[in-house]
Amino acid sequence: MPSQHTIRLIGLILLAWFSCCERGNQLIAETHPNIILIFADDMGIDSVSAFNDRLGLKTPHIDRLANEGLSFMDAHSTSAVCSPSRYGLLTGRYNWRSRLKRGIVGQWERPLIEPNRLTMPEMLRRQGYRTHMIGKWHLGFNWPSKTQKNSEPPIYTSKLAEIDFSGAIQDGPNGKGFDYWFGDDVPNWPPYAWRENDKLLGTIATTAEAIGLTKYTGVNPGPAVAGWRLESVLPEYGKRCAEFIHTQKDSERPFFLYFPMPSPHSPIAPDQPWKGTSGISEYADFLIETDAIVGQLLKALDDTQQTKNTIVIFTTDNGTSPIANFESLAKKGVHLTENFRGNKADAFEGGHRVPLIVRWPRVTKPSSRSNEVVSLVDLMATLADITNYDLPDEAAEDSVSLLPLLQGKRLEQPLHEAIVCHSISGHFAIRQGGENGQWKTLFCRGSGGWSAPREAEANKQGLPVIQLYDMRNDPKESVNLHLQHPEIVEKMTETLKRFIENGRSTPGAPQANDQNSVHWTNVPWKK
Repeated sequence: MPSQHTIRLIGLILLAWFSCCERGNQLIAETHPNIILIFADDMGIDSVSAFNDRLGLKTPHIDRLANEGLSFMDAHSTSAVCSPSRYGLLTGRYNWRSRLKRGIVGQWERPLIEPNRLTMPEMLRRQGYRTHMIGKWHLGFNWPSKTQKNSEPPIYTSKLAEIDFSGAIQDGPNGKGFDYWFGDDVPNWPPYAWRENDKLLGTIATTAEAIGLTKYTGVNPGPAVAGWRLESVLPEYGKRCAEFIHTQKDSERPFFLYFPMPSPHSPIAPDQPWKGTSGISEYADFLIETDAIVGQLLKALDDTQQTKNTIVIFTTDNGTSPIANFESLAKKGVHLTENFRGNKADAFEGGHRVPLIVRWPRVTKPSSRSNEVVSLVDLMATLADITNYDLPDEAAEDSVSLLPLLQGKRLEQPLHEAIVCHSISGHFAIRQGGENGQWKTLFCRGSGGWSAPREAEANKQGLPVIQLYDMRNDPKESVNLHLQHPEIVEKMTETLKRFIENGRSTPGAPQANDQNSVHWTNVPWKK
């Protein structure tokens, strides 16, 4: 029998051990908070009622995040269209450094993210995070070929007729750092079926045409699972995100939940509970539903008492699409292009000025705002900084940490010398850094995208190949000052050239850009 002294000593040791474990767990919780990244689709900053007094409808749940966190009022996606923005977000690297120099990743196309490139989820997984993705991918896959059988190495194809939909779909989210994925590629592209990790769920036995999907604007024909409903996509994602949050209530591991929403991108398909709620249009209904799904995630955090230890980031991939029908909405009092020129696809602000809200309880000051010029590439370095991860030179080459701003610190100098944005046609825009960075240079004659004047039209009009705008005094980009300030154009041109040639815009060893596709042609030194 052990003596009373021995028992007391063992008890003290156990008490000290449990106390140490508790402090250790608390330290992990503080340095490795849960992270939720919500990434809406085709939704510019003017689509949030907290940022647009004349929006004409309310987004109360996104507004709640703004009221409880820090809003970046001069935040930009790297591209004015979908998949290149997703590349920039998940890699911390400008999308035009990849093989994709213009446009988007096409149907049945191979992966855009390079095989050995460090991604945001992989970075967090290396630190013990459970990495979970629910939603839209649109960064390409390796589709299994019907001729594959048991061949080594596997045979992949980009031809629809050759794809084996029963096989393993490789190098999607699971190949880029996610432990789990449930979602789709693009909601208006085939195959119309749920995907879970590397498998298609259900049997491809019909087509979009046969089950009436092609009546929706923007839906492409192609293979489908019987009974597929576009209206079910957004609510199914919201439900699964909330369920995942509930499962993590007592987990000892921190989690990273990436929720790339399919809305309010076309097809405009609000589900029944939201259809008609705006009294304005189905697009307005869809925007309200998008906000409600954000609220569903926030409620799940509140209900499981995980709000205090979870960073919630809300942002979007690019500006609002003209499919919203701006003119019709404006007649009904809804103004989605109130403060900036242009829309999705453009080099103008409306193409890439996006909402960016970070709520981090006990760190970000409620209802605070920053006018620092920032880019979505910055989120990777920010999460690395928060979790004390040292990024190597060959990763996140354009990413700068926003942590000092989240902590409410005043910067001694601009966070960025400049940021770069890209239009659908591959035209560059470069913006001066700092608070409300004054100057923006566009290397295009028109919008570089879909709004007037398009490039062909601008060329016919003989418009200059360079545009310079004073964003402090002319945020709607109405007066081109390139002739009045040639020295500013020259300086910003040299900055863009240096950023391109160095393979990075941050300090560090020069890196190589991917030149295996169309090279940059929309820059003045190549004219």
